[in-house]
Amino acid sequence: MTPDPFVLMLSRIQFGLTIGFHYVFVPLTLGLIVAVAIMDTLRVTTGRHDWRRAARFWYRFFVLAWLIGMATGYPLRFQLEQQWAGYSEHAREVIHAVMGMENMIAPAMMSLVLVLASLAHNQPAIDRAVTRWLLAIVMLLQGACIVTLNAWMQHPVGTEVGPGGAQTIVSLREIFLSPTAIAKVTHTLSAGILTGAIFIAAISSWYLLRRRHRDIARISLSLALPMAAIALGAVIWSGHESARIVMQVQPMKFAAMEAHWERDTGPSPLTLVAWPDTALQANQFAVTVPKLMSWLATHSDESPAGVRDLLAVAEDRIDRALAYDSGSEGEGWRQLHARTAALRDDWRTLSPEARIHATALASVPSVPTLFASFRVMVGSAFLLAVVLGWALVFRRQVLEGSARRPLGLLLLMLPLPWLATFAGWTVAEVGRQPWVIYEQLATASAARLQSAPSELTELLIYGAAYSLLAMFFYATGAAILRAGPRRRLWSSAWKYRLLSFFGSRLQRRTADAARASAWNGRPTPARPGRPVAQRRRPRPIEAGLSRS
Repeated sequence: MTPDPFVLMLSRIQFGLTIGFHYVFVPLTLGLIVAVAIMDTLRVTTGRHDWRRAARFWYRFFVLAWLIGMATGYPLRFQLEQQWAGYSEHAREVIHAVMGMENMIAPAMMSLVLVLASLAHNQPAIDRAVTRWLLAIVMLLQGACIVTLNAWMQHPVGTEVGPGGAQTIVSLREIFLSPTAIAKVTHTLSAGILTGAIFIAAISSWYLLRRRHRDIARISLSLALPMAAIALGAVIWSGHESARIVMQVQPMKFAAMEAHWERDTGPSPLTLVAWPDTALQANQFAVTVPKLMSWLATHSDESPAGVRDLLAVAEDRIDRALAYDSGSEGEGWRQLHARTAALRDDWRTLSPEARIHATALASVPSVPTLFASFRVMVGSAFLLAVVLGWALVFRRQVLEGSARRPLGLLLLMLPLPWLATFAGWTVAEVGRQPWVIYEQLATASAARLQSAPSELTELLIYGAAYSLLAMFFYATGAAILRAGPRRRLWSSAWKYRLLSFFGSRLQRRTADAARASAWNGRPTPARPGRPVAQRRRPRPIEAGLSRS
């Protein structure tokens, strides 16, 4: 049975909201834990206590982001099992093999986070550094397992379709070591490290601009700048290699993200800016660089295949898949053919050739979306490269706080890693459509949907819950930021936040107690062993509130 298009859209929006909100925190935790591990290592090698203070400060942000990321990760598993049961059944063996490793890693990660959060102050410096690195390695391995599963969905290798239509593993090694998986894992993990480094650089720049906590800000920025530059280099290199692999294994996605409609007789130009017209299959108002796309994609003068060329290839595959009528060969194309037939009102009037052509057109992803998203991702990366290069050239002045323009730009660059990350995932996921598993399982066939009211209700519940989590993250992060790298976060921030919440009632009680003490003529007793003349006066609540 073909799912209702509106209900399918609601389910996809819900899953996109869930995984999108979850992924806001994933790259931040990866980057922060690597930076904290490096800081604790530098504390051991240099003996400077400032590195320990910096590591303790940034670890607070890590714990906050990790807690929310962990809480938002579990709904994803529930949705995969319930709303996308077709996918879970089709790829169950692969999911269990790859995610089983992630499930073994997760308890170790949780234990390390709890140990570090509760016992870090009592650990020797070398033990603390080793534990941080263990946690970083465990988190990177967990992320690699999840990204490998996504890479397999983009390019399913190492498996074959069994008699029941489900995927069976032929070579687990091929799944983990395919070129798509290696490039995707490298690109994603380096992007996470870049996100954490830019986060540290932006917050440190904010402290230097406000002339607060300059010792910790300088030492943190001295690490964040080269760390971000190295991670950005890895992101650009792995992204280039990933695009070349996409051209080979997902040529339709590559043609769509470059708005490349037809193979050229000579080298193809790179389109920088254009308005892709899908009806005419042409680009309006295009600004191009001659020969550059061929040189980047093929390292030669050969032109990649365009959308029209690949439509002919898709039509041939659909024709052969329909000729089988049954069996595992071409099942994905038959699913897409049935889905297209259900959505077309004029299907009965079409000839067999027109039906095949309509199905082939349904296999083309959204060219304007991919074209724009890819340029947002690349543009964000090069804008980061310019700002980081400027900050590194004037590194001494930046660390001193005198070069205020680069510091201000570093602060403004804070959203760019997330913008580039979400644009990249848009290219990856929208470019795979209309497939969940590329050319093997159509998106509509992977869904097991509920009624429209149920889907809409769940979407509203998730939206409300994630709004509350976002407000909690903002409030707690702002409290950590205002408190700065002090030893006791509770006494410096949260106590006064609670006082401000219950301020009027507490102030009234304090004033009543002060009047009663003055009326009775009994001064506040001094501490034992301390002269009355040296006794510290009680600080008014208003002073504490002003400092928070």
